[in-house]
Amino acid sequence: MQKLIEELKNAKEHLQQEVSELKKKTTELETSLSLLRSTLESTANGIVTVNLDGDVLNFNQKFVDMWQIPDSLTLSKNSPQASAFFQNQLKSPNTFSPVMWKVSNQPDLESYDILELKDGRVFAQYSQPQWLDDKIVGRVWSIWDITDYKQVELELCQALQQIQQLRELKANFISMVCHQFRTPLNAVSFSNSLLKRHIDEWTKEKTRPLLDHIQTAVEKLSRMLNDILFFANAEAAKFNFETEPLDLIQFCNELVIQIQMSSSHDINFVREGSCGSARIDRQLLEPILKNLLDNAVKYSPSDSPVDLQLSCKSGKVIFQVTDRGIGIAVADRQQIFEPFYRGKNIKNIPGTGLGLSLVKTLVDLYGGQIAVESEIDIGTTFTVMLPV
Repeated sequence: MQKLIEELKNAKEHLQQEVSELKKKTTELETSLSLLRSTLESTANGIVTVNLDGDVLNFNQKFVDMWQIPDSLTLSKNSPQASAFFQNQLKSPNTFSPVMWKVSNQPDLESYDILELKDGRVFAQYSQPQWLDDKIVGRVWSIWDITDYKQVELELCQALQQIQQLRELKANFISMVCHQFRTPLNAVSFSNSLLKRHIDEWTKEKTRPLLDHIQTAVEKLSRMLNDILFFANAEAAKFNFETEPLDLIQFCNELVIQIQMSSSHDINFVREGSCGSARIDRQLLEPILKNLLDNAVKYSPSDSPVDLQLSCKSGKVIFQVTDRGIGIAVADRQQIFEPFYRGKNIKNIPGTGLGLSLVKTLVDLYGGQIAVESEIDIGTTFTVMLPV
């Protein structure tokens, strides 16, 4: 009996030791789980784990906050409410893959996706298989917000596009300048060459046409340089507004006479209503109308009239310039106000492609609007509305 009691005592001590060890290991396990949970909650990403059956095993608060999951929602692959909740969050539900509810046919496959939400946020999600020793037991998903990065990427792409456009504009500008300057420079060079060769032989009557050619070419070069400089100043907004009372009728009549002196076109000036005088900036108004009228004359048959109409309405001065010329194609109307752009149907009509761009820039500086209506081989009407 004494021996049996001793064995029971020893067994009890051994059992108590094992219980103590088990409690210690349980405590260590709980501490390890707490550390694991703390690590999971400390990550900047939303984390969710699923088993091979697609059941959600664990997730952190970041995942809940990112998706704004209500407390009443149960995360389960068999929950239609949960599936509908995530689909309703997405901008394109049809592209939604229910990765939280079922495992792919290739459980060892790593995946990366971009999710766009209806509220404008953009999530990146990465998943990889969860291994236990050498066996796949589920899948771990990491989700993080890349909205700001997406915006930066978009802005970078836009900046690169603008740089490319500037490069193209620069190339077009150089090409245009070379082409436009070549003709008058050739005239100067050719006339000068003839004068040098025959200056001692020819009379004044014979040399006069060559001198006139040189003078005309120099004036043309000067006008083109002035146009480019004026456009550059307009683009840089280097003009000061100096509004003053202006007799619009007298101004339009003087401008019409000035253009008709160098043109064979009839320009009909028509005033509608009681629009007479207004406070307006003559420095901005003159190049606007002059460029529109010059274009109307340039792109119209010599025997066709051009109309200039003046009216006032709701605190605005409205100018309309109408021609019966070649017209502007629909495909060109979106670009005609861009620098150096010229329509496809201009053929060999000379020009720098700066006129309409300058007009648009000045109208914008003045806080006005410009519109165009046109039909090929019928004519074009430009309408400019400026506040007074």
